[in-house]
Amino acid sequence: MMEMIGLYPEQTPSLISTLKESMDSKDWPLLQAAAHKILPSFAIMEIDKEFEYMTKKIQEYTGRPDQLNAIQEMGIKIEAVYKQACTELQEGLTTMNTQ
Repeated sequence: MMEMIGLYPEQTPSLISTLKESMDSKDWPLLQAAAHKILPSFAIMEIDKEFEYMTKKIQEYTGRPDQLNAIQEMGIKIEAVYKQACTELQEGLTTMNTQ
């Protein structure tokens, strides 16, 4: 479990970066793949189900230009919760390693 928790902050930035880049470039297959890779982490890290729902919506909306604003708004929210989760995990790991 500790190894999994430790990997989360290492792998998350590249997934978020891919998510953002694929939204910006409208690379729909890459966006779907990035969203798909992110989904399991919500359950593993016990992040609010709302963000799992948003990620599923991003997958559903990919390729639909009329939903680009919604995709981008959800992407921003997902990025923020991921950054917060990484910060909290790093703090927790640091605390555990010093005890």
